[in-house]
Amino acid sequence: MSALIPAVFGGFLLLVVVAVVVGWLRAKRRREGFAALAAGRGWTYTEQDQTLLDRFAGAPFGEGEDREASNVLRGTSDGRPFVVFDYRYVTTSTTTDAEGHTRTERHTHPFSVVAVNAGAVMPALSVTPEGMFSRFFGRLTNSDIELESEDFNRAFRVTCPNRRFASDVLHPRMMELVLQWPEMAWRFDADSLLAVRDGSHDIPEIDAKLAALDAILDTVPDFVWKEVRGR
Repeated sequence: MSALIPAVFGGFLLLVVVAVVVGWLRAKRRREGFAALAAGRGWTYTEQDQTLLDRFAGAPFGEGEDREASNVLRGTSDGRPFVVFDYRYVTTSTTTDAEGHTRTERHTHPFSVVAVNAGAVMPALSVTPEGMFSRFFGRLTNSDIELESEDFNRAFRVTCPNRRFASDVLHPRMMELVLQWPEMAWRFDADSLLAVRDGSHDIPEIDAKLAALDAILDTVPDFVWKEVRGR
């Protein structure tokens, strides 16, 4: 039995090394893919840009520690400047077993961020896919704005400090448009429109998200733009 221990340990160590190498190669190919995409479209690619850590407000920004913004793409889409990047932060948890032994673990939380410049500072309107609990909580706290479309109300939770602004932006044609993307969470953050989700994106998703955000901005009524621009 004792002779098996080194073999088992060696096999486990080999699996760990293989997993690390495979992960490194996958990340390398992903970086190269983004760099090639940027070069082919006249965009810019930067492996890391820590100035983005404080660029936006709200979750997931400002949480945890060891925050990082990486694989940053910048360019224009439909004439609007945009930035796309991987965002992550780390949390630490400590547990104690029945014998009093403590164990500390670090957890990395990755996110995909796609942000398009709206050209004006907008109220903090947020539209997130609806879940049963969030819908109940939103109604209980009166934080979930109910609109004219029951299909939309069932699909999304809407929060905004200005209910009239939310109603003006989320008019019937806008709600019909947004229902095409029932899993996409988006929000206005100062002068930007953001789509943020857990995990990491690939190139086709970047194109799809940029097209969706551009379509949303194109569907905001003219009178709303005049109001937020003060004219």
